[in-house]
Amino acid sequence: MISVREISASETHPLRHRVLWPHLNSEEECFLDIDNEPGAFHLGSFQNESLVSIGSFFLEQHPELTGQNHYRLRAMATEPEARGAGAGKALIRKAELKLQELGADLLWCDAREVALDFYIKLGFEVIGDWYDKPNIGPHKLMYRRISRESRG
Repeated sequence: MISVREISASETHPLRHRVLWPHLNSEEECFLDIDNEPGAFHLGSFQNESLVSIGSFFLEQHPELTGQNHYRLRAMATEPEARGAGAGKALIRKAELKLQELGADLLWCDAREVALDFYIKLGFEVIGDWYDKPNIGPHKLMYRRISRESRG
């Protein structure tokens, strides 16, 4: 069974390091300068009480997207052995509920090539061409409108 709950920024660091940023020297380097900004929140998906998926959400407008209240998803990661079990999907669905409460109208992210299909299946749309993030690789801008109604 998968459960999703809010976690601290520091709880995301081990998974960020293992899955997203292994090129960094330590988990301590896996903080984002906006991790504790007002409006920021972090979610974790747990499978049998083990943290298997994380995502961090920040109040951040994207200049190319319409809407008044954007949130940005950053540093989403799922343990490789837990992929396909619904932990990432459950995390995004929980985030959508929180974003509805916060009055957000759009969620956007810089998606890695390996994650494109995941986001597309969750209703995200792709904008523009590939762009490179140093030490990480190609990304595409993706977004999803946040409905005022709950989704199944």
